[in-house]
Amino acid sequence: MSVILNEKEQAEKIIKKGEVGNKPTSTLFLLSKYYRQEEKLGEKKTAQKLNEFMEKNYKGYNEALWEDIIEDISKKGKKYLLQEIESINITKVELDIISSVENMKYQKLLFTMLCYAKLYNTLSETNNGWVNTEVKEIYKAARVTVKYRNDKFLYLNDLENTGLISFSNKNDNLNMKVNFIYNNSNIVLKIKDFRELGYEYQNYIGDGNFIRCSECGRLVKKKGKRDKYCSKCKKEKQLEWDLSYKNKIRN
Repeated sequence: MSVILNEKEQAEKIIKKGEVGNKPTSTLFLLSKYYRQEEKLGEKKTAQKLNEFMEKNYKGYNEALWEDIIEDISKKGKKYLLQEIESINITKVELDIISSVENMKYQKLLFTMLCYAKLYNTLSETNNGWVNTEVKEIYKAARVTVKYRNDKFLYLNDLENTGLISFSNKNDNLNMKVNFIYNNSNIVLKIKDFRELGYEYQNYIGDGNFIRCSECGRLVKKKGKRDKYCSKCKKEKQLEWDLSYKNKIRN
Protein backbone atom coordinates (compact mmCIF):
# COMPACT_ATOMS: atom_id res chain seq x y z
CA MET A 1 0.00 0.00 0.00
CA SER A 2 1.17 3.54 -0.79
CA VAL A 3 1.16 6.40 1.71
CA ILE A 4 -2.34 6.91 3.13
CA LEU A 5 -3.10 10.25 4.74
CA ASN A 6 -6.62 9.51 5.98
CA GLU A 7 -6.50 5.88 7.14
CA LYS A 8 -10.02 5.94 8.57
CA GLU A 9 -11.47 6.96 5.23
CA GLN A 10 -9.34 4.39 3.38
CA ALA A 11 -10.33 1.57 5.75
CA GLU A 12 -14.01 2.31 5.24
CA LYS A 13 -13.49 2.28 1.48
CA ILE A 14 -11.66 -1.07 1.65
CA ILE A 15 -14.43 -2.62 3.73
CA LYS A 16 -17.13 -1.31 1.39
CA LYS A 17 -15.41 -2.48 -1.79
CA GLY A 18 -13.72 -5.60 -0.44
CA GLU A 19 -10.31 -4.58 -1.76
CA VAL A 20 -7.54 -6.82 -0.39
CA GLY A 21 -4.89 -5.18 -2.59
CA ASN A 22 -1.44 -6.41 -3.58
CA LYS A 23 -0.23 -6.53 0.04
CA PRO A 24 -2.88 -8.35 2.12
CA THR A 25 -0.98 -8.01 5.40
CA SER A 26 -0.82 -4.21 5.00
CA THR A 27 -4.54 -4.13 4.28
CA LEU A 28 -5.26 -6.30 7.32
CA PHE A 29 -3.12 -4.10 9.55
CA LEU A 30 -5.02 -1.00 8.44
CA LEU A 31 -8.37 -2.73 9.06
CA SER A 32 -7.12 -3.93 12.47
CA LYS A 33 -6.33 -0.33 13.45
CA TYR A 34 -9.78 0.72 12.27
CA TYR A 35 -11.64 -2.03 14.14
CA ARG A 36 -9.62 -1.61 17.35
CA GLN A 37 -9.64 2.20 17.47
CA GLU A 38 -12.71 3.33 15.56
CA GLU A 39 -15.15 0.51 16.35
CA LYS A 40 -13.56 -0.23 19.74
CA LEU A 41 -13.41 -3.99 19.16
CA GLY A 42 -11.24 -6.34 21.22
CA GLU A 43 -8.52 -8.63 19.85
CA LYS A 44 -10.75 -11.67 19.35
CA LYS A 45 -13.58 -9.77 17.67
CA THR A 46 -11.09 -7.95 15.44
CA ALA A 47 -9.49 -11.24 14.41
CA GLN A 48 -12.96 -12.58 13.60
CA LYS A 49 -13.76 -9.55 11.43
CA LEU A 50 -10.42 -9.81 9.61
CA ASN A 51 -10.99 -13.50 8.98
CA GLU A 52 -14.48 -12.82 7.60
CA PHE A 53 -13.08 -10.10 5.35
CA MET A 54 -10.45 -12.45 3.90
CA GLU A 55 -12.90 -15.32 3.44
CA LYS A 56 -15.17 -13.04 1.46
CA ASN A 57 -12.59 -11.18 -0.64
CA TYR A 58 -9.35 -13.19 -0.92
CA LYS A 59 -9.41 -15.97 -3.49
CA GLY A 60 -7.99 -19.26 -2.20
CA TYR A 61 -7.97 -18.05 1.39
CA ASN A 62 -6.93 -20.71 3.93
CA GLU A 63 -7.88 -19.72 7.47
CA ALA A 64 -5.40 -22.14 9.08
CA LEU A 65 -2.44 -20.62 7.21
CA TRP A 66 -3.43 -17.08 8.18
CA GLU A 67 -4.46 -17.74 11.79
CA ASP A 68 -1.19 -16.69 13.47
CA ILE A 69 -0.76 -13.66 11.17
CA ILE A 70 -4.27 -12.36 11.83
CA GLU A 71 -3.90 -12.96 15.57
CA ASP A 72 -0.67 -10.95 15.65
CA ILE A 73 -2.12 -8.13 13.51
CA SER A 74 -5.20 -7.96 15.75
CA LYS A 75 -2.98 -7.39 18.78
CA LYS A 76 -1.00 -4.59 17.12
CA GLY A 77 -4.08 -2.74 15.83
CA LYS A 78 -4.38 -0.69 19.01
CA LYS A 79 -0.67 0.09 19.33
CA TYR A 80 -0.29 2.39 16.30
CA LEU A 81 -2.52 5.45 15.96
CA LEU A 82 -5.01 5.56 13.10
CA GLN A 83 -4.00 8.52 10.90
CA GLU A 84 -6.56 11.12 9.85
CA ILE A 85 -4.52 13.75 8.00
CA GLU A 86 -6.70 15.98 5.83
CA SER A 87 -3.87 17.22 3.60
CA ILE A 88 -0.22 18.18 3.36
CA ASN A 89 -0.10 21.92 2.72
CA ILE A 90 2.43 23.37 0.28
CA THR A 91 3.21 27.09 0.37
CA LYS A 92 3.98 29.69 -2.28
CA VAL A 93 7.56 30.25 -1.10
CA GLU A 94 8.25 26.50 -1.27
CA LEU A 95 6.88 26.25 -4.81
CA ASP A 96 8.77 29.36 -5.91
CA ILE A 97 12.02 27.80 -4.68
CA ILE A 98 11.30 24.56 -6.54
CA SER A 99 10.48 26.43 -9.77
CA SER A 100 13.82 28.26 -9.56
CA VAL A 101 15.57 24.96 -10.36
CA GLU A 102 15.78 24.60 -14.13
CA ASN A 103 15.47 20.84 -14.73
CA MET A 104 11.89 19.49 -14.57
CA LYS A 105 13.11 16.15 -13.18
CA TYR A 106 14.83 17.99 -10.36
CA GLN A 107 11.70 20.03 -9.70
CA LYS A 108 9.55 16.92 -9.41
CA LEU A 109 12.07 15.25 -7.10
CA LEU A 110 12.22 18.31 -4.86
CA PHE A 111 8.44 18.56 -4.74
CA THR A 112 8.12 14.87 -3.87
CA MET A 113 10.73 15.08 -1.13
CA LEU A 114 9.07 18.21 0.24
CA CYS A 115 5.71 16.40 0.49
CA TYR A 116 7.28 13.44 2.29
CA ALA A 117 9.26 15.68 4.65
CA LYS A 118 6.14 17.65 5.60
CA LEU A 119 4.23 14.40 6.09
CA TYR A 120 6.85 13.07 8.51
CA ASN A 121 6.94 16.45 10.25
CA THR A 122 3.18 16.10 10.77
CA LEU A 123 3.59 12.62 12.20
CA SER A 124 6.50 13.56 14.49
CA GLU A 125 7.31 16.95 16.02
CA THR A 126 10.99 15.98 16.19
CA ASN A 127 11.38 14.98 12.52
CA ASN A 128 12.59 18.42 11.32
CA GLY A 129 12.46 17.91 7.55
CA TRP A 130 13.84 14.40 7.17
CA VAL A 131 12.57 12.20 4.33
CA ASN A 132 12.33 8.70 5.77
CA THR A 133 11.55 7.06 2.44
CA GLU A 134 13.60 4.84 0.15
CA VAL A 135 15.14 6.53 -2.90
CA LYS A 136 13.35 4.19 -5.32
CA GLU A 137 9.99 5.13 -3.77
CA ILE A 138 10.78 8.82 -4.14
CA TYR A 139 11.58 8.39 -7.83
CA LYS A 140 8.47 6.29 -8.36
CA ALA A 141 6.16 8.84 -6.73
CA ALA A 142 7.92 11.68 -8.58
CA ARG A 143 7.50 9.92 -11.93
CA VAL A 144 11.18 10.46 -12.69
CA THR A 145 12.99 7.82 -14.73
CA VAL A 146 16.73 7.44 -15.24
CA LYS A 147 18.75 5.56 -17.82
CA TYR A 148 21.26 4.14 -15.34
CA ARG A 149 20.74 3.24 -11.69
CA ASN A 150 23.63 5.42 -10.51
CA ASP A 151 21.97 8.44 -12.11
CA LYS A 152 19.49 8.45 -9.22
CA PHE A 153 22.24 9.35 -6.79
CA LEU A 154 23.90 11.73 -9.25
CA TYR A 155 20.63 13.70 -9.45
CA LEU A 156 20.40 13.80 -5.66
CA ASN A 157 24.03 14.94 -5.41
CA ASP A 158 23.24 17.76 -7.83
CA LEU A 159 20.32 18.79 -5.61
CA GLU A 160 22.50 18.61 -2.50
CA ASN A 161 24.91 21.04 -4.16
CA THR A 162 22.07 23.60 -4.38
CA GLY A 163 21.70 23.41 -0.60
CA LEU A 164 18.00 22.60 -0.90
CA ILE A 165 18.52 19.11 0.50
CA SER A 166 21.23 17.49 2.60
CA PHE A 167 22.27 13.93 3.44
CA SER A 168 22.73 12.34 6.83
CA ASN A 169 26.28 12.38 8.22
CA LYS A 170 25.97 8.69 9.09
CA ASN A 171 27.50 6.42 6.46
CA ASP A 172 24.78 3.77 6.74
CA ASN A 173 21.91 6.27 6.59
CA LEU A 174 20.61 7.24 3.13
CA ASN A 175 17.90 9.56 4.45
CA MET A 176 17.74 13.11 3.12
CA LYS A 177 16.66 16.35 4.74
CA VAL A 178 14.64 19.06 3.00
CA ASN A 179 16.00 22.50 3.82
CA PHE A 180 13.32 24.74 2.30
CA ILE A 181 10.22 24.24 4.43
CA TYR A 182 8.35 27.52 4.96
CA ASN A 183 5.05 26.88 6.70
CA ASN A 184 4.38 30.57 7.40
CA SER A 185 3.98 31.44 3.73
CA ASN A 186 0.60 31.40 1.94
CA ILE A 187 -0.79 27.89 1.34
CA VAL A 188 -1.42 27.47 -2.38
CA LEU A 189 -1.64 23.69 -2.79
CA LYS A 190 -3.14 20.93 -0.65
CA ILE A 191 -1.90 17.40 -1.31
CA LYS A 192 -4.37 14.69 -0.34
CA ASP A 193 -2.98 11.83 -2.45
CA PHE A 194 0.64 10.61 -2.47
CA ARG A 195 0.32 8.12 -5.34
CA GLU A 196 1.35 10.53 -8.13
CA LEU A 197 3.30 13.40 -6.60
CA GLY A 198 5.19 14.13 -9.81
CA TYR A 199 1.91 14.47 -11.67
CA GLU A 200 0.48 16.60 -8.84
CA TYR A 201 3.31 19.06 -9.37
CA GLN A 202 2.97 19.08 -13.16
CA ASN A 203 -0.79 19.52 -12.88
CA TYR A 204 -0.33 22.48 -10.56
CA ILE A 205 2.08 24.31 -12.88
CA GLY A 206 -0.01 23.44 -15.96
CA ASP A 207 2.54 21.11 -17.54
CA GLY A 208 0.39 18.43 -19.19
CA ASN A 209 -3.26 17.42 -19.34
CA PHE A 210 -4.47 15.44 -16.32
CA ILE A 211 -7.70 14.10 -14.86
CA ARG A 212 -8.62 12.50 -11.56
CA CYS A 213 -10.04 9.02 -11.88
CA SER A 214 -13.74 9.34 -11.02
CA GLU A 215 -13.57 5.97 -9.27
CA CYS A 216 -10.38 6.02 -7.14
CA GLY A 217 -9.27 9.66 -7.41
CA ARG A 218 -5.82 8.90 -8.84
CA LEU A 219 -4.29 11.66 -10.96
CA VAL A 220 -3.58 10.33 -14.47
CA LYS A 221 -2.61 11.72 -17.85
CA LYS A 222 -5.62 12.34 -20.05
CA LYS A 223 -5.39 10.48 -23.35
CA GLY A 224 -8.86 10.98 -24.79
CA LYS A 225 -11.81 13.39 -24.51
CA ARG A 226 -13.97 10.79 -22.76
CA ASP A 227 -11.38 9.58 -20.26
CA LYS A 228 -12.85 9.26 -16.77
CA TYR A 229 -10.86 6.44 -15.19
CA CYS A 230 -7.29 5.31 -14.55
CA SER A 231 -6.22 2.13 -16.39
CA LYS A 232 -6.92 -0.13 -13.39
CA CYS A 233 -10.40 1.20 -12.70
CA LYS A 234 -11.19 1.22 -16.42
CA LYS A 235 -10.50 -2.53 -16.60
CA GLU A 236 -12.64 -3.16 -13.53
CA LYS A 237 -15.45 -1.05 -14.94
CA GLN A 238 -15.23 -2.86 -18.27
CA LEU A 239 -15.63 -6.19 -16.46
CA GLU A 240 -18.67 -4.82 -14.65
CA TRP A 241 -20.20 -3.59 -17.90
CA ASP A 242 -19.50 -6.89 -19.66
CA LEU A 243 -21.06 -8.87 -16.81
CA SER A 244 -24.07 -6.57 -16.70
CA TYR A 245 -24.52 -6.91 -20.47
CA LYS A 246 -24.29 -10.72 -20.32
CA ASN A 247 -26.87 -10.87 -17.53
CA LYS A 248 -29.12 -8.58 -19.52
CA ILE A 249 -28.86 -10.87 -22.56
CA ARG A 250 -29.66 -13.95 -20.43
CA ASN A 251 -32.73 -12.31 -18.98
